[in-house]
Amino acid sequence: MAALVATGFGVLLTTSMSADTLQAWGWRIPFAFGLLIGPVGYYIRNQLSETPEFIQSGEARTPLRDLFVGQWDRLLLTIGAVAASTSSQYILVYMPTYAIRELNLPQSIGFTAAVSAAALQTLAVPFVGIWVDKVGQTRLMIGAAILFMLTAYPAFVVVGAHPSLAVLIAMVCWFSLLKSFFSGALPSLMAKIFPVKTRVTGMSLSYNVSVPIFGGFAPFFAQSLIGLTGSKLAPSYYVIATAALSLAALVVLRRRYRM
Repeated sequence: MAALVATGFGVLLTTSMSADTLQAWGWRIPFAFGLLIGPVGYYIRNQLSETPEFIQSGEARTPLRDLFVGQWDRLLLTIGAVAASTSSQYILVYMPTYAIRELNLPQSIGFTAAVSAAALQTLAVPFVGIWVDKVGQTRLMIGAAILFMLTAYPAFVVVGAHPSLAVLIAMVCWFSLLKSFFSGALPSLMAKIFPVKTRVTGMSLSYNVSVPIFGGFAPFFAQSLIGLTGSKLAPSYYVIATAALSLAALVVLRRRYRM
């Protein structure tokens, strides 16, 4: 939903404002809207009650110490597992810029494709979340990681050879579908990795380490790879690399912790 609102803002602003107006002050509008997440998050956290498992186990006195001393392997594996989810999400966020700079398409086309991808995730992720309870998280996520590795390069080849709204939408929706399979299973997997006493700390730390490294820097890495290689297919290398990292982490998690 957040991606859908964000890309929706992109379509709205790029189609209703001139480039000069957007550069002058229009870009501030989505940032101002984003501030609303603060009071919303505060309200949700204050209305939630603790789980029975947490009440029974009791609060950890030194959760960070427990993580770094006794559960560092779980922490590192979870950081690796998150990599493909966050890198693919931020590559989707980067696609409007890619469409403009590398494919020479209008701004509105890039943002329209991004809206389509976000809308697909909004619909698909809840059903994936239900499905993984039956088939297991790691099995589905391993399949998605492998498909990311196999299809990322061909997808960029196709969109580079046939730059148009239809082809771009098809590409980002394919990535979005794979991302839905991956991220629809990820939260419940993360909850299973850590013991109850360190669960919130472990999930929060691993996620908030992986997202800025593999997600926040994804557009930078993608654009840097284009500059280094001279190929507009280079962002696919980053998708493949992060998918391989997550695949390795998931295989270890599956074997070590029977997930």
